Amino acid sequence: MDKKTIIAASDNAINNAGRMIIDLAKKIWQNPETGYRETETSKLLVKTLETLGFKVKTGLAITGFRADLDTGRPGPAIAVMGELDALLIPGHPEAVNGVAHSCGHHTSAASLIGTAIGLKAAAETGGLCGRIAFIGAPAEEGIELEYRQSLVDSGRIGSIAGKSQLIREGVMDDIDIAFMHHLSNRYGFNDHNGSVCKKIVFSGKSCHASAPHKGINALNAMNLAQYAIALLRESYSNSDKVRFHGIISNGGQSVNILPDKVVMDYMLRAETVEKLVEVNRRFDNAVKHAAAAVECGVEIVTMHYSMPLYDDLSLGTELQNVVKELIPDAKFDYNSTFFASCTDMGDIGTVIPSVHGYVPGMTGTSHGVDYYVKDYHNACVVPALINARLAIELLANDAAKGKIIAAGKDKLMPIPEYIRLIDSISGRSAGEV
Repeated sequence: MDKKTIIAASDNAINNAGRMIIDLAKKIWQNPETGYRETETSKLLVKTLETLGFKVKTGLAITGFRADLDTGRPGPAIAVMGELDALLIPGHPEAVNGVAHSCGHHTSAASLIGTAIGLKAAAETGGLCGRIAFIGAPAEEGIELEYRQSLVDSGRIGSIAGKSQLIREGVMDDIDIAFMHHLSNRYGFNDHNGSVCKKIVFSGKSCHASAPHKGINALNAMNLAQYAIALLRESYSNSDKVRFHGIISNGGQSVNILPDKVVMDYMLRAETVEKLVEVNRRFDNAVKHAAAAVECGVEIVTMHYSMPLYDDLSLGTELQNVVKELIPDAKFDYNSTFFASCTDMGDIGTVIPSVHGYVPGMTGTSHGVDYYVKDYHNACVVPALINARLAIELLANDAAKGKIIAAGKDKLMPIPEYIRLIDSISGRSAGEV
């Protein structure tokens, strides 16, 4: 089967469904949900896939799902991923109950459906081999740490990030290659930091604020810890990748009572697992000693969020070729900059050859109150075209290219080893040093 014929079948199917794909994204925009709460988003997408004739496995990582397309011929298994969750950003003009899609995941979800439409048409030509899994991935954003830790404590999840949880549940065990697209202001792909999240609880002794000597002010421990953290930053001042930043999620309730409980949420970022482990250790020491200095107790809950993302460069080259073929005048960023930001696609890339692509179509500030989609066609339909063409490139011609890239999985970390590693990073520690 001529590859051009397969691509034409896919392109036509996606373009003909363009209005529906965009409408899906707009419906999700109007009903945003945060991670592990994307119930209605998941229902909408699952129903759409079922209407298209797919059998969908639901309840993966709580709100995730997977639908498979089997060509009936042996070959690699490819996962195309779409993200589901929104952000807590109450200042956004179109936020619903304080939640908005200020990272564009609604377009990622819609483009996943578009990709499924295109590849279903491509498979019907008989020119592909292997399998394609369309996976809806929840909880990419590292937020609502107390809620997510409660899910961990109750045994519902083992990872606070959705793609890590999908790996943990075995959803990715049979996958050889994975990729997705994220809304941005350019075409391309870039490597990213890894990260851990922290829930830090300082415990003191409350008393009347007019007699502070009768209590232990947990806010003092927090203030001293903040200062110690600020000084710790100096030792990483020559790094453009190491980051640590946080919020005070509970600073006390009454101004005339010394607070006996103060809570901080923090995120630490670094470019390698080794550096992340080092930063994590030094950060904990700074916080524990600060608490000890004012005779305050502290508990630190560390939650693995994401592994550093190192995109598969061979897959990135195929992606670049597809984009240039589809959009000849496109400027493509071939991994020119290592991003200090994080994505749990890094966990997928740790165990499976992967690429995390970008497409333009947004305006404003990522994670900002001015974030909007300025071009829904480019944000939803174009990534579906790119995803489908990339899959065709890998699975056409007896999957010659796909087999080469899939062989790279043997050089990556085995999934059991990955799970042991992230579990060794996560955990609770008390105030002793």
